[in-house]
Amino acid sequence: MLEDVTILASDIGTSSVKTILYRPDGSPVGSSSFAYPTRYDQPGWAEQSPDDWWQAYTCSVRELTQQHPQAMARIAVIGLSGQMLGCLPVDASGQPLSAALIHADARAVTETGQIGQAVGAETLYQLTGNILDARSGLAKLLWFKNNRPEIYRRAARFLQAKDFIAAQLTGRPDSTDYADAVHAQWIDLRRKTYLKDVFSELGLATDKMPQVHPGTTRIGSLSERAAVQLGICAGIPVVAGSGDGSCAAVGAGAVKPGDVYACLGTTAWISRIAGEPVIDGRQRLFNLVSTDGKAYGVIGTTQNAGQSVRWAMSLFGDASEHDFDARALLAPPGSDNLVFLPYLDGERTPVFDTAARGIFFGISSRHGPAHFRRAVLEGVALALRSITAVFREQGEITQMRLIGGGARSDLWRAMIAAACSLELVRMATPAGDATALGAALTAGVGIGLYPDLSAAVTNVRLASRDMPDAAWSACFDRLDQTYSQLYPLTRALFGKP
Repeated sequence: MLEDVTILASDIGTSSVKTILYRPDGSPVGSSSFAYPTRYDQPGWAEQSPDDWWQAYTCSVRELTQQHPQAMARIAVIGLSGQMLGCLPVDASGQPLSAALIHADARAVTETGQIGQAVGAETLYQLTGNILDARSGLAKLLWFKNNRPEIYRRAARFLQAKDFIAAQLTGRPDSTDYADAVHAQWIDLRRKTYLKDVFSELGLATDKMPQVHPGTTRIGSLSERAAVQLGICAGIPVVAGSGDGSCAAVGAGAVKPGDVYACLGTTAWISRIAGEPVIDGRQRLFNLVSTDGKAYGVIGTTQNAGQSVRWAMSLFGDASEHDFDARALLAPPGSDNLVFLPYLDGERTPVFDTAARGIFFGISSRHGPAHFRRAVLEGVALALRSITAVFREQGEITQMRLIGGGARSDLWRAMIAAACSLELVRMATPAGDATALGAALTAGVGIGLYPDLSAAVTNVRLASRDMPDAAWSACFDRLDQTYSQLYPLTRALFGKP
């Protein structure tokens, strides 16, 4: 019976693996998380050990087995999600040939220029719906060819994080999904096949790339070897899964064209589900493919959301987000015209400028710590407003689902609802768990526990609703008159010594 089985789902994140055992109704049985480090050996470099990923994954599964032995004995399927924009060369047996270049790695500056010259950034955006920069998976492939030719020659496949874990589970290092592949600029967004002409122009080999398919595809079964390492039964079906951006959409219950959700984490993004890709003439948006391969997630991202709050907390010595919010409330809405541009480490939508930096504008002698705290929250809300403005060029938005750690803040939710002039629906899934839930529901579709994603997301529950406050919305309208001019007026100064 359906209620007797469980689903094991893992998110191979930037800082840790989180593994959650779910019931088919989406409720968690238990969870476990193990962290791993990132190495920054040179400026622009960001590497992780795939062996660390596997060790953390193994530890998380074993801990769940110790805590919930009966439920772990009833696993019907294993689902996966993970960080995107990586690049890991492996040999024919799936063993890593180097450290993994993760999404934050931007070493491939020369290769980005090479691709721009040979193919064209605009051409690549038209083909993939994704924006060429030094973090591109395609640029990372070319970096290995140019700078580590022996590793490139020996590589049988280049994988993403969740694909490496899948290879260890099944013994077959030959799988990726449409979302990871298109975000890496490896495949054509519409045809969902490798860009053979682009690879050929760059001297890259498509036969070193894994098979690409929907995230709902069953790619194998748990091998005897992996089962022994994990302490669970061999033969459990393994489903491909998808990159974290696409799995998060499922975890937010956003699977139908027109559905909109936002993830409020270290970075924040807004995604609108669409039946067709959106190729923005100004390259402000990028596109993913849904976990079932039948729709698209059109995404705009602000780089410094929770990052801005944590930075401000460290400056003011706030012990918790709750303390930060309580002190921010001591300032009035609008922070007495103190405006924060949250471009601390560059920005993506709508400007895509890695050299951009943050600004506090309008500082006066009447401004105190409370004003600065509140201005940070309002500044991120205005950044999200600028993203919704881009989406509204394609059609109206009246409601947005909200996931991620920032969704816990009542104050921040109220600000975002007012700034963006829409209803916010907070999901009941605990902060940080939506991606794993999306991986679980995707895996369930893959083995027929649910007929499709629409049926699967009936198990995603809502927690609360926030309607825009009219007075606060008017306040944000006034703030935006200043906010929207800050970057255009200072852009020429960024990047100068």
